[in-house]
Amino acid sequence: MTGKKNGRPLKLEGKRTKFIKARVSEAEYALLRSLWVSLGLKESDFLRVKLLNSSSLSIKVNASEVMKSLDDIGAEIGRSGNNINQLARHANFLNKRGMLSNDVIEKFNELFSDYIFLFREMEKSTRALLRLLKG
Repeated sequence: MTGKKNGRPLKLEGKRTKFIKARVSEAEYALLRSLWVSLGLKESDFLRVKLLNSSSLSIKVNASEVMKSLDDIGAEIGRSGNNINQLARHANFLNKRGMLSNDVIEKFNELFSDYIFLFREMEKSTRALLRLLKG
């Protein structure tokens, strides 16, 4: 009987034998974990890519997850638009009957300005994300 074992042949070159240890907080670990899980990578593969290719964004993104998130955001924007339209119609109804107070108008205008600002910020972020995904 020979001393040869069954199974995959042993790797002669490029064998990974060294360990790198680092301490991170619970929040940092949760963030890193969510990243490698969402990308479908193992912890060691994710960290290796991040460490060795830190100058470039070479980590592949799960495109279907990104597209699903963008679809969800678009649907939510549509719902917000419907709500704003309903509020405007109701305000017009009250205005025709002389029941609309200036406080309500001021509060609506303030909230609508906040909505427009947040919408533009989200639009900038989405465009930046799409530029990064494009390469």
